[in-house]
Amino acid sequence: LALAEIISDTALFKQYKNSNLNLIPLIEGKEKKVFVLTGTTQTGVVLFGNDYLLMFDKNNKLTQKKQLHKNLIPINYGGKDKDGKPTVSEEVMHSHLAETGDFITATDICTSMLYGKFAKWKTHNVVSSKYLNIWNCETNELSVVSLNAIKKIQKELDKK
Repeated sequence: LALAEIISDTALFKQYKNSNLNLIPLIEGKEKKVFVLTGTTQTGVVLFGNDYLLMFDKNNKLTQKKQLHKNLIPINYGGKDKDGKPTVSEEVMHSHLAETGDFITATDICTSMLYGKFAKWKTHNVVSSKYLNIWNCETNELSVVSLNAIKKIQKELDKK
């Protein structure tokens, strides 16, 4: 059912070159969801965004469909410096527009869990207009700090 919806609704579901849409079904009690993630077919790139949530009722009828990120966010890893030595970005980040929401999405966390250790990331940060979301790729733990708190801390540090 989810695949049929994706095929029929080409206005909502975008497909990009060098990528595939991956379906992640999740059934918890009476709640049936399918997350749709965009995965790359290229080495050295992790894709965030262009992801969706489909909700189904107990009779498997589609009740809701939502685009989580409206854009595609490629993050490169495993590059080399000018001397040919491997480079590692231990911290990666992307930002959320207001329509995406203030907090890291389930698909951001899923993608970080799938690729974070392989890409040798320590953290993946998501910044919104109000919050800094810090996903620890080593411990699979989330910390959320308000930007107001960060500003207050910075103000105190500037006094010293």
